Amino acid sequence: MLVRAITAPGLRRWCRGQRGAAAACFPLGRALLGVRGAEAAAFLQGLLTNDVTQLVAEGDAPPALYAHALNVQGRCLYDVILYRLHGSTAEEPHIVLECDSSVLDSIQQHLKLYKIRRKVTISPCPDLSLWAVIPGDSSLPKCADQALLLTPDPRAEVMGWRLIAKKGANLAEIIPGSQVGDVQDYHRHRYKQG
Repeated sequence: MLVRAITAPGLRRWCRGQRGAAAACFPLGRALLGVRGAEAAAFLQGLLTNDVTQLVAEGDAPPALYAHALNVQGRCLYDVILYRLHGSTAEEPHIVLECDSSVLDSIQQHLKLYKIRRKVTISPCPDLSLWAVIPGDSSLPKCADQALLLTPDPRAEVMGWRLIAKKGANLAEIIPGSQVGDVQDYHRHRYKQG
């Protein structure tokens, strides 16, 4: 996949034009599926293309990974982004999969098919909202109070950040000075990046 290593000047200009906006936030119509339990990472390990054990490893573990869900023959079925919502290795693992909302039921059925005797819970997360965030000229806060997770997009730096928050959370409190943008502007940005 070819990705241009340039910033998003159009979106950055949009942020500056919005009276000093710190970031442009775009609501995404993608679904979130939670996988919880002591065996969550081991369960997902053979079903996805990326090394899921990185999410629950001690030390400098990444908060998000990009992967594809595989079928029995090893063919890619769906693309997903995985997020770690548990704070430490002492807590019960809680991994959230971001997927296209039209395939949420299919992915849930696919995972439940292979759940045999695993101590995991697989359920949609309708109480969470997902946002794409393109930072303006200033940097984003490293830790936001109302945000469950604010992390760089694991696919590429030019894609911005991902924000998972409780549904109905106030974005102005999570990222002070941010402006809510039209999701079509974000899609145009994605298409320009290749």
